[in-house]
Amino acid sequence: MNSNSLTKRHHRVMVALTDPKRRTYPEDSSLGEEIKLLDKKAILLRIPNALGKSAPVMKPPRYYRHMEFDAIGYDFESHIRSELTDLMTQMFRYHRHGNLLRFPPQRNLNPTLLTRLLVTEVDKLLQDLRLRLKAINVDYFDVRKFDMINLLLDPKAVPQHRRGLLCGKSFYSTKDLYHWLVNDLTTVRGRGIGDDYLEFEFVYRDIQPRQHKVRLSVFHIFNSEERPDLAEFLKSVPHGRQGGVSTTLLNDCLKESFDFKSPTPALMMFELPMIPELCEYRRKVLKLADIAYSSLEKGRQLTANIEMRYSSQISLSLSSENLHNTSRCSVRSVPNLSMALWRRNAKLSDADYNGLAAWYKRIDGKFTQLKLGMEQHFVNLFQRKALDLRRELKSINRDLGLARDESGGDASRSPSNPVVPEPSDEIYNELQRDFKKLEQDAQKSAYASTLKVYISTKKYELSEAEKALKQREIENLRVRLVQYISS
Repeated sequence: MNSNSLTKRHHRVMVALTDPKRRTYPEDSSLGEEIKLLDKKAILLRIPNALGKSAPVMKPPRYYRHMEFDAIGYDFESHIRSELTDLMTQMFRYHRHGNLLRFPPQRNLNPTLLTRLLVTEVDKLLQDLRLRLKAINVDYFDVRKFDMINLLLDPKAVPQHRRGLLCGKSFYSTKDLYHWLVNDLTTVRGRGIGDDYLEFEFVYRDIQPRQHKVRLSVFHIFNSEERPDLAEFLKSVPHGRQGGVSTTLLNDCLKESFDFKSPTPALMMFELPMIPELCEYRRKVLKLADIAYSSLEKGRQLTANIEMRYSSQISLSLSSENLHNTSRCSVRSVPNLSMALWRRNAKLSDADYNGLAAWYKRIDGKFTQLKLGMEQHFVNLFQRKALDLRRELKSINRDLGLARDESGGDASRSPSNPVVPEPSDEIYNELQRDFKKLEQDAQKSAYASTLKVYISTKKYELSEAEKALKQREIENLRVRLVQYISS
């Protein structure tokens, strides 16, 4: 059993932030008060108050929801582009089919992404892998609720029984495909009323020479945020359930993209336009993307558990056979560590795996909030320190310019204002109490020993992050003071 099959994610979920006015990544990772980018895979989404009132100023982190994806960032960033590059590389290097599921905000799509994916990336792979392109066959289907029409075939010119045997367009170079994507695709799309299903079949030869065919299926799914049947379908993916899920032609087409037994590389790309007026739209799409990622992760874990059990059973049978063969010639043998390890792992049922996963997700969410609160607390603390030092320096300069008096200069200084606790201090203290309570709850659970190690690791990670942050802020404070004194 290949160990890579247990860990590799064939189905990936990516969130691409689109902003035509931005061509460089911002210095801070905060997108206003709505979304906070934590890293290249995680965000915090602000949850509005259920009563429609503004959230209390003292407790903003409590209203954030932690979400994770395989990748998230602006569409021009390298890690976002690499997701698309990796999909095409898998197809041509290993001669496998692939799927790209796009969830765009509007129907009039810019062909730039398709030209880069199908022309630029393909040309590069053909050169690197020393492949020779023979043909590119293209079909364009308009997927409606109960009907699917090939927009590249004339229904009057092609009989019904021959439509499934013919392709809509054939090209013999990526240059011809580029011209069609730029000049004709928009016109063809204007005739569609449903979702887009484009199929690109690449026929090429390798250096042997052997001929290969790989097919990239591209879905453009519109108005996804208003389609509960799509969310139901994604939730049913891990178990392959059919009952209770609305059957549509689109769902039937998507089923082929999510087969965990013989997985085909599939990339789900949720596109978020960073326009202030589309705040509610972004929330709905992020929730749908979160459902997709959680469902695919659950399906992958279920498949991995089955493979692990199958591997363990094979190891057990082999170990038992070896133990039986060696017991005749050994008076006393060393305890079989692999057997003991298998017995310990065998105690983890599906409920145990799901329970641990739920605890890990809960701990990660609280840890993320605590880390964010810690960073805000120390940033504000050092900012106050900088202001205090600047006031002290101003006071010293003012004293040096005055005549000496009996008061020693104290009378000229204004009394210091009473210290008022900052909101970030109280927020950080409350988040620390919440994390401590979570740690106590974990100690009372059935997974106490495992969670104790995991929480200890998180606390160490927080401590190291706090040290690094303090060092950075101290250095910034030193630089600011030098600049102030020099001026």
